Amino acid sequence: MKYLTILVVLLFFSCNTNKKISEDKRNKIVFELDYIEKIDQKYAGIPSEDLFKKYGQKKAWEIFSAKKDSVSNDNQSRIKKLFNKFGYLGFNEVGKENTTKFWLPIQHADNDIEFQKQMLQELKKQIEMKNAKRNEYAMLEDRVAINTNQKQRFGSQVTYNTNGQAIPRNGLVDSLNIEKLRAEYDLPTFKDYYNNMTIMHFEMNKEVLKKQGITEPKLYK
Repeated sequence: MKYLTILVVLLFFSCNTNKKISEDKRNKIVFELDYIEKIDQKYAGIPSEDLFKKYGQKKAWEIFSAKKDSVSNDNQSRIKKLFNKFGYLGFNEVGKENTTKFWLPIQHADNDIEFQKQMLQELKKQIEMKNAKRNEYAMLEDRVAINTNQKQRFGSQVTYNTNGQAIPRNGLVDSLNIEKLRAEYDLPTFKDYYNNMTIMHFEMNKEVLKKQGITEPKLYK
C-alpha cells in the first residue's frame, strides 16, 4: 500500500510538471497551436453574411452553432493531449506569443467546467512562476465563476442591459476596488473595457437596437 501511494504521487506530479521540449517538438506544437487559434477565432463571433443570405438567420445560427460546438470539442481534445504530454504550455515552453493560443480553448470550454477548474489551478501555479499571463488567469477565473453561477472578481464576462450597455454578468464581488484589481492583473480599466464592449455590441446589433429606439452606444462616463 505504501509503494502504491508513492507511485500515485509520482504520477500526479509527472503529469503536471512542465517538461523540457526540444526545438523540433516545439515547432510542431506551435504549428498545432496556430491551427487551434485560427479555427477557434473563425467560430468565436457570428455567422458570416453569406451564411445568413443562403440559409436565413435561424438556420444560419443553427449551422454555425453546431460547427462551433464541434470545433470547440476538437480543440479541447487537442489541448488536453498537449497538457497531458507537456504540462501547461507557458512562456518557457512556447513563448509569450503562443501561450494564448493554448489558453483560448480552455477559456471557451464551457461544456467542461471541471476541465476549466483544473486548468485554473494549473494556471495559478504558472502565474506564480511568471510563466503565464496574469490577465488570462483573471479571465479564466471569471469564466469559471460565471459557469458555476457566482459573481466575478474581475468583470471580464459581460452581458447587456435593455439599453444595449455592457454590464458584468452575475455582478461583481467587489465593485469598489474593481479598477485596482484589474490593474494588478494587467487588464484594461473597467470603463474602457465596458465602453469598448458596448460599442462592439451596438455595431453588431445596430439595426435591431435602432428599432428599439437606441440610436447610439450608451457609454460609461
